[in-house]
Amino acid sequence: MAFQEQIDKLVAKLTDLTEQDKVAWEETADEDTFLASVGKFVVTVGKGEGPDEYCDYRFRILDDRGRTVDEAVATLSQPGPSEPLDQDRKRLRTLLELARRSALHSDKVVSDLLTSLQQIR
Repeated sequence: MAFQEQIDKLVAKLTDLTEQDKVAWEETADEDTFLASVGKFVVTVGKGEGPDEYCDYRFRILDDRGRTVDEAVATLSQPGPSEPLDQDRKRLRTLLELARRSALHSDKVVSDLLTSLQQIR
């Protein structure tokens, strides 16, 4: 089953705003899960264990008390015409990678590393 329409719109909007550096993500205790505070809510995106091509991706909305209000899980589809599930996995994987880069400040790290390498003689 594909994502609910509202969850799908939310994932798309978060992806867009994260690409524009308008949503800041943070690390969590789980190295494969990241969170962003948006208004009075928190959203998390993460992946299950195992290689990327086989793992599940999870998206959660938490209220101001930390309770899960809604959740979407994208699992690997079974062989056959299960395109919506595969699309959901791709969307959550993209959001997860953007969230990881935001939380770990990847752009700055790469820039600093390049600067350090250019100073080596």
